[in-house]
Amino acid sequence: MEFLILGPLRLMDGEEQIPLGGDRRRATLGLLLLNANREVATSKLLEGLWGAAEAPATARKILQNAVRALRVTFAGLQRADARPPALLTCAHGYQLQVAPEQVDMFRFHRRAQAGRAELAAGRPAAAAAALREALALWRGQPLADLVETGHSWAELTALQHARLDAMEDYYEAELANGRHHAVLGPLEAMTEAEPLRERPVHQLMLALYRSGRQADALAAYQRLRVRLAEQLGLEPGRELRQLQHALLVHDPSLAAPAGPARLTPGGGSEAGSGAGRQEPERGRPVLRPVQLVRPSPAPGGDRSSVSALLVRVDFGSAGRYTDVGEALERTAATVREQVERFDGVIAGSTGSVMLALFRSATLRHGDAGRAAERAVSAALSLRTRIPYDVPGGERLRWRMAVSTRDAPAAPGDASRERPPVAGAQLVACESLLQIADDAQIVVCDRTRELTGTTVRYAREVGFRPRWTAQGRVFGPFARPESHDRDPELGVLNSLLERVRRRSRPHLVVVQSAPGAGKSSLLAEFERRVENAVTVRLESGAPMTTRRVAHLTGQLPVVLLADDLHLADNAVLQLVEDLLDSPDPMPLLVVAAARPELFRRRPGWGAGQSHASRMTLEPISLDPLTEAAQQHDLPSLCQAAG
Repeated sequence: MEFLILGPLRLMDGEEQIPLGGDRRRATLGLLLLNANREVATSKLLEGLWGAAEAPATARKILQNAVRALRVTFAGLQRADARPPALLTCAHGYQLQVAPEQVDMFRFHRRAQAGRAELAAGRPAAAAAALREALALWRGQPLADLVETGHSWAELTALQHARLDAMEDYYEAELANGRHHAVLGPLEAMTEAEPLRERPVHQLMLALYRSGRQADALAAYQRLRVRLAEQLGLEPGRELRQLQHALLVHDPSLAAPAGPARLTPGGGSEAGSGAGRQEPERGRPVLRPVQLVRPSPAPGGDRSSVSALLVRVDFGSAGRYTDVGEALERTAATVREQVERFDGVIAGSTGSVMLALFRSATLRHGDAGRAAERAVSAALSLRTRIPYDVPGGERLRWRMAVSTRDAPAAPGDASRERPPVAGAQLVACESLLQIADDAQIVVCDRTRELTGTTVRYAREVGFRPRWTAQGRVFGPFARPESHDRDPELGVLNSLLERVRRRSRPHLVVVQSAPGAGKSSLLAEFERRVENAVTVRLESGAPMTTRRVAHLTGQLPVVLLADDLHLADNAVLQLVEDLLDSPDPMPLLVVAAARPELFRRRPGWGAGQSHASRMTLEPISLDPLTEAAQQHDLPSLCQAAG
């Protein structure tokens, strides 16, 4: 006798299928089999058969009749050479006692566990064989016929997850066997069916890369990243981020175990077509391998400092403009030009991500600071040169991150040669890039420490605190930047108090030319707000009128929107809808924008009686400093030296 639940419910006597009767009898047997050899309370059986509050008055009698009919069925199948299953009445319910070998679910668990043990012991071939046998027991969704009639139990969900875990283990074993082509199709199907599971995406990226499809591998990572952000507000895990970086730099460890060639640490390959290698596509920027090193001292103890600049440009919805490739090439050329201008080198580029490296000669503070300063200066220069518009009305969205780490020193003066970079630095740089908002340059603490006297930074607070580069400090001839914003902060506090008293929304637009301190003013006001909820209006955190209305039902809300001139029309319309709300709403919207917002939308906000503008005066600099800014030089005093 054999019970099959890894698919439609079946009771088999040899090759013969035994009839089980109606839905209640089959559902009773199915729930008892999922909990085989354990007591199942009568209340749980009743809830599983009818639901929490839908059981009829005769439910217990119907259950007793189903149990009696199952016992009759089992009694008719008794064999002298086998122990029949026993359906026992217990103190609080029923228990189905059955030999584990008689239920396919138990055989699946035993073989899957054996496969995992082989995989952990470093025997992927044996692991793949055992896991293949375990998965072959499945005939579809567990208890599919009962699920079709409306039954949904937690045990079924757990069993389905166990199957997915075994499938992932099987793909892991096959990848370790070098069979990436064999599992590519099943992995693509699995990631479509289970889009939020990170492990199969990791495996799919590796299989695609080993099949020569690097661009598709990176696209798989981006799809998961977008789904996690939109649905859960999360970023991919550390292992997945490390794999993305390894793909970007063609890490030799990604090669298939049994491939005909391996990428060498210097980026070349041995004889044959090395696994994971991808030929350049004509007219597209192509990643060049980066030499990865361990963070151990070089011979003799010589060390230097390497600053990594990671640039990401997003091109919006595919197909909204004519030629993404042309935009990619134009952006890549701009990045290369500015990086080389500041004595850096392009270490790699793929799609919309570009990596540049800047190296110092030694670890002396001055040398390390100059490398970090060159990296940040290149980022600040790119900020004004990456185009904001492409054909079709789309606006390019960009983010940058700078991370500084120690590395083995280069022999002689080789600052323009490609420096070695540790994988940990790439992960750190990607982590910074992930917390950057649109049009932000985020730096690590060491970079800020090394460049604090030459670069002006703002501290972004809130859920994702970070340091962002705002602009350059132009040498000893420049006057100190004025941070006396008490009058403006006083106006904002007064408006918040007015909103609090009147329960009416109010908009204040803080406008100025670049570099006047709009972002700093918003950050300082956010720090000083008391007895109110502060919310940042960001592209990565969608906001709705309903959500804002819910928040204002508890406390007054301050909605902060930085760089509103870069926002799309949907965001601008959202702000106008909030201001036109017919219901009482203690809401203060503080938006920082450049004058181009009103050149683009001349009438925006003008028709609102509860809207005002605040103009910030630009930072006053002496003529020498202004000349340095206009010519985009590091500083006139440095040029003179």
